[in-house]
This record gives sequence, structure tokens and C-alpha cells, in this order.
Amino acid sequence: MFLAAATHASDIFSDARQYGLGGAYSALVEGAEATFVNPANLYLDPTQKFSMNLLGLSAQVSNNAISHNSYQRYVGDFLDEQEKSDILGFIPAEGVNLKSDAKLQGLGLAYGPVAFGVRGFSSYSSIFARELFELALRGNELDRVYSFNPVKGEGMSVASAGVGLSHNFRITQSVIKNISFGTTLSYLYGLSFTRVAESGFYSKTTRSSLAGDGRLVAEYAEGGNGYAVNLGTTIALFNEVRVSVVLQNVTSFMTWDKNAKNIYFQFNMNENSAEPILDSSGSIDSVFVTQDSSVAVAKFTTQLPSVMRFAVTIPIREQVTVNTEYEQGFDDSAISSTRPRLALGAEYRPSRIFRLRLGASIGGNYENHYSTGFGLAIDRFCWDVAVRTYNGLSSRTSKGFGLATSLSIRY
Repeated sequence: MFLAAATHASDIFSDARQYGLGGAYSALVEGAEATFVNPANLYLDPTQKFSMNLLGLSAQVSNNAISHNSYQRYVGDFLDEQEKSDILGFIPAEGVNLKSDAKLQGLGLAYGPVAFGVRGFSSYSSIFARELFELALRGNELDRVYSFNPVKGEGMSVASAGVGLSHNFRITQSVIKNISFGTTLSYLYGLSFTRVAESGFYSKTTRSSLAGDGRLVAEYAEGGNGYAVNLGTTIALFNEVRVSVVLQNVTSFMTWDKNAKNIYFQFNMNENSAEPILDSSGSIDSVFVTQDSSVAVAKFTTQLPSVMRFAVTIPIREQVTVNTEYEQGFDDSAISSTRPRLALGAEYRPSRIFRLRLGASIGGNYENHYSTGFGLAIDRFCWDVAVRTYNGLSSRTSKGFGLATSLSIRY
């Protein structure tokens, strides 16, 4: 059983700069912002002794089927057969995947090779079978067996505190400027957890009978605690090119033991004559037999999915930096994926104060997404803002939207 500390490893939120670069940040990040992203970069620049994250916020919602434009066009209108076919054409065979995330980056401090940071996040993901929407839009087809699979759901809310350490080896008479290693140990305090562990539903309608069966088993808890360990290494060259490798959640464990329970729901729709239902004295409620219950358990455990990230940062002249990142997960679940992800981000600095960022990411557990943002650096104070769209470049064509902002101080 696996549980993601964030819905997608690229979205382990450090600041809005990361968000605006499409998640391509592991090689570029420095100081306090590196604590949860790449601890090897805590002390890459010895002239930057102290840095502080004051606050960071991000929120996003997305799906893999309906765009904002389609939602505005069809919802609330009477649908003819062509419009119903259009809507069903948007829905992939694997079903509709809904995702929502909210993240809070609290106070983070870094002095030299040592850092401390706190953060909180809430991530939820649900998958609904395509046949649910076919049934809702077109009604029952006679003699057809509807199998409403998959129906999955997973979500958690967690607060965490992490300590990061790094060590830098400087090399002379080589193209390599230095090699650094780092690790972050995080304590996780669980606030809530829900997971659909098992589900299965089917129904069939004939001219004279109804039949169906369904079951759902879910795990639920209102609290728990655990830990996670991240490892990172970065090679910095004299031409300011950086190459980084990060192992996220190389080891982890989470125990959910506060009001932990297994929830069971089952319904059965036996074959019944249609006549009692149509009769004025009959009730459709008599067709369904439902059972639901919950069983308290002492605890259950989860692990966070391990992820490897390989990143390269390349400066182009003095004003532009290009960042690439390849990510490979090692576990499949409702909110993590073994499907590789590739991200590309660029930052343009036309002046000492203003920064402009663009980013894109394809593959992974999320739909393809595109980001843009800006940053203001006034003396030691930095303010960053970024927006993101999913599977489309505009708010009308995209299938999701995200926003992030953060404040930091660097010395």
C-alpha cells in the first residue's frame, strides 16, 4: 500500500518559483527552499549564509476529461444525443480522474549547510468509471451489464517538519567546481486519511427485471505519525552548469492510529418483477438491500512512494537559465505513477529586480501542465507568483487550474 506525500512528486511545494518553472527545480533551488526539494543544494553558494522562507501557498484542481470551455457549454442545458456523445467522447476509457491539492509552506530557515522547515499539505484524488457517466446521460440500455470499475479514491492531510543537512566538497584544477551531498529527515504528523481499498459495482436491466451488486471497502483515520528520508547530490561545474540527482522518500513509514477504522458498504439489487415497482402500492426502495458498517482497528500503515529525479540547470548568458528535470516513480497507486515525467522551465532576468518564468511538464501522474510566473527581488526580499493550467494553455481550454505565491528573505 502506498501513499503520496504530495499528489505528485514534482509538486513538493517549495515556492512559487518552482511552480512557475513547471517543477523543473531540483538543480536550481538553493538555501531554505532546498530543504524538501534537494538538500544537497543547501550550501552550494558559500556567500549566501542565511535564507528564510516566510510563507508559501498553492492550490490546484484538475481532471482528465472536461475542459472549462466544455463545462460552460454543456452544464445546465438540455442535451441532445449529439451533445451527449460529445461529452462521452471527452471521457477516456480509464474514467474521470479528479484531483485537488492545497499546500502551505511555513517558516523555513537555513544557515550554511543546516536547514529547518515546516509545511502542510492536503491532497485528494478520485477515479470514476466511464460507464457511470454513460448511465447518467443515456439511462439504462436493456440487457447490458454495467460494470462501474474502476471506482477509486485516496486522500490525506499532513503537517510535517524537516531538518536538512549538506556537505560540500570543493575541487580544484578540474571542470568540476564542487560536489555536494545532502539529506532531509522529515517528521510527518497525519491529520486525516481516506482510501478506497476495494470496490466493485455492476447492474443489469431487462424488460422484466433488475439485477445488481456492489461493494466498497475504505480505510479511514483521523490522525497518525511517521517519517520520511530524502537524499540528494549535486555536481556544480565552473561554467555554472549543475547536475542533480534526488531520491525522494528513499525510506519512509506512516502509522495511522487515531480513530482508525475500516468502512464497509454493500448493496444488492435482486431480480424483481417490474410490476411491483410500477404498481402504485410498490416502492423502488424495496428493490435495494443495503448494508453499511465500520470496524475499529488498532492501526494501519502506509509508505510514501519512492521517486528519483534527475535535473540539469544550464545558464545561457547572464540573464537566462534553462532547467530540465526527469522524474521516475517506482510505485503505482491512485495518486502516484510509474509513468515517467519530463519538465522544462526557463527563467529570464531582465533586471536585478524582475524575473519572468515559463514551464511545462508532460507525463507522470498528472495531466500535462503549463506554467508561467514572475518574481520581484527587492534588496533581500523576494516575492514570487505563478499560475498553472492543465492540458491547455488558456483558462477556457484547460482541464484544471493552479495558483501559487511565496515570500522569502535571502542574505
